[in-house]
Amino acid sequence: MMILFLGMALASEPIKRPEAPKSVAGECTKVYSINRGQPLPSPLLSPSGKASCSSVAVPLSQFSDLLQTEVWGKSVAQQYKVDTAALEMERDWYKAKLEKELEPTPWLERPSTQRWFGRLETLVTVGVVAAGLGAAYQYGSGGFK
Repeated sequence: MMILFLGMALASEPIKRPEAPKSVAGECTKVYSINRGQPLPSPLLSPSGKASCSSVAVPLSQFSDLLQTEVWGKSVAQQYKVDTAALEMERDWYKAKLEKELEPTPWLERPSTQRWFGRLETLVTVGVVAAGLGAAYQYGSGGFK
């Protein structure tokens, strides 16, 4: 059963990744590592000692948190696919059950038909018993001599 869920989850079409934003004027063209106690990388500095390009320095703990959040998001997305597949299977089961219940009942299995057959059966039974008792009475009383 779990293999079925996994197969359905992997077969579903993934959400398309958004396009990367266009470059910003004056941004750094590469990622540089900045280490405490070390001078800034030379490509970041112009000859006058000022920044040669624009960039954002993200603290390592925040970057690590972003990576962990990305992994968590992917696992949640996989769980969502499995849950969705399970709910779709359950929905299809209930839908099939409803369709079966909504199918027209055959004429002989309808309650009204069964009631009429029961009434006819009762009438026939009463007629046979009455005829039998009447015949027994007639034979017993000597009416057919």
